[in-house]
Amino acid sequence: MKSAPSETEATRALREMFAAQAREVPVAQDLSGVTVRRARKLARRRAALGGLAATVAFVLTITGIGVWRQWTAPVEQSDLAGSSGRVEFEADAHQVPMGSGTAPLMVDLVLGNRLYDATNGTWRDLKGGTDSGVVRTQSGWLVGGSTTLRLLRTDGSQVPLADAVDGWAVSADGSEVAVVRGETLQLDRLGRDGLQNLVTGAIPAGWRPIGFLATAVLLTSSDRSQFAVWRRDGTFDKADGLTQVYPSFQSDTFAVVPGSVGRPCLVRVSVSSGHLEREDAAGCHEFLERGAAHAVVSPNGQNLATPFDGGLWIINLARSVTAASANGAAAPVWIAACASDADAVPVWQDDATVITTFRGDLVACAVDGTQRAVQAPQGVPSGGRLVTIKR
Repeated sequence: MKSAPSETEATRALREMFAAQAREVPVAQDLSGVTVRRARKLARRRAALGGLAATVAFVLTITGIGVWRQWTAPVEQSDLAGSSGRVEFEADAHQVPMGSGTAPLMVDLVLGNRLYDATNGTWRDLKGGTDSGVVRTQSGWLVGGSTTLRLLRTDGSQVPLADAVDGWAVSADGSEVAVVRGETLQLDRLGRDGLQNLVTGAIPAGWRPIGFLATAVLLTSSDRSQFAVWRRDGTFDKADGLTQVYPSFQSDTFAVVPGSVGRPCLVRVSVSSGHLEREDAAGCHEFLERGAAHAVVSPNGQNLATPFDGGLWIINLARSVTAASANGAAAPVWIAACASDADAVPVWQDDATVITTFRGDLVACAVDGTQRAVQAPQGVPSGGRLVTIKR
């Protein structure tokens, strides 16, 4: 019988076995070291995120301050190239740069007795004078001579609408026409076959229609020193103290009133009560006087495009009222500024874009602040008169 191994041999065998297993098994991770490294990495991530959050907060704060200043800063304290000051447009370096590419021509043009139809890309013969303007509607073009009004249909035929006319105006959607002869105002519905009378009423002598406020006809005196509205129930309501009122699709609109010397003011007026009433202040600025005769309200009634000798502003009515209520010295809040001639008569092609002229070229100015040169098709010369759109 063999004797049991000695304790020394057994111990040696166990040690060799454990040594072999230790060589085959990977070294265990240093848990304390891993924990420290992970903590350091987490700290670095938190620091980076904290720095990013601080940067974002700083940018948002600066942006918020800029917006707040645009809404509330008095004219005298505003940057001359900023929200309340003069916008200069030099020949080769506009302060608001042109966007990339060009915008297509989407507004009709009148050149002499010819009309360029931008929708179809064709020329049309107006066959007569256009002394009181051309307006595009869904039924065709309303063409006004010195005392006549006719409809040029899209098939090229013409329909006489009225003669011995002292003045006429078309509603914002082009569906109704107000015609004045002497002391009589006739409100008609416009269709392809002509005018259908809706109602006729009396007005004081010397008043002429210039547009609509919702369903009321907006009129001005012959010297444009007074404004009034005529409602289809025959009511004639005159408002004093207004130097300009702009037609609008809505019942409220922009108006200009005298302010301090050389600094007229915008106000909001409304016919919702049945009368033409002044409601809220909307800011004062010297340039309002220079563009008062050519400014136009957007189809949705929210914005006013007003040219002056430094360009064109698009002014937002609601934001201007808010700014003026917070700071009585605030200027109107403009949301876009573009190049324009001071005597341009801009035309809104839709709610978002107004077309104006600048040194022989056409410029598309958008409410988001971008502007692009309008590319006229080949064969369409520059210098055409923009056609107002009512549809």
